[in-house]
Amino acid sequence: MILIYTSKNIKHKAERVIQEHGTNDVYEICDNLNITILKSNLGRIKGFLQYYKKQHHYLIQVNQKYQKFTKIIIAHELGHYFLHKNLNTFKMENCSLVLGEKLENQANIFATVLLPDYVLTNEASQLQNWSLNQIASFFQLPLPIVEHKVRHMNLLSSDITIYKNRLTMTNL
Repeated sequence: MILIYTSKNIKHKAERVIQEHGTNDVYEICDNLNITILKSNLGRIKGFLQYYKKQHHYLIQVNQKYQKFTKIIIAHELGHYFLHKNLNTFKMENCSLVLGEKLENQANIFATVLLPDYVLTNEASQLQNWSLNQIASFFQLPLPIVEHKVRHMNLLSSDITIYKNRLTMTNL
C-alpha cells in the first residue's frame, strides 16, 4: 500500500523525527537508528537507501563525488527511510516516471525540514534581491532543496512566483 503524503504531512513527520531524536543532525539520527553511512563512487547517482533483509539493517550510500552535499543527500535518504522504506522505489521508478518523481520530491521536502533554518534566516536580508539559483549556488545546495526551504520559511515569496513564471514560459 502506498501512503499519500501532503507537504504538510511530510513537514510534521520530519518535525517529529527531530523532536524524537533531539536533533536535526543527520549523522546523529543515523547513529540513533543504526543506519550505516558509506561513501563510494556511485557514478551519476548522488545517493541511495539500501536495506539488507537478512541483517535487518539499513545503510545509506553517498557518492563521494558530492562531498559538499553529503548532509543534504543523507537528509534526502532519511526522507525515503521515514516515508518510503516499505516500498521498492527502484522498481516503482522503473514502472512510472511520475511516481518516481513524486517520491523524490517528497524526500526533498523531508530533507528541507531537516536543514537548519538559521542558515537562510541569518542571510534573509541579503537574499531578498537574489534569485533562487543564486541562493542555491551561494549555499552550495541543490535548487529543489532551496525552493522548498524558501517556501517553508516564507522567504522571497514574490521571487518564487517570478521564478515559476520564468520556468513556465521557458517550457512553452
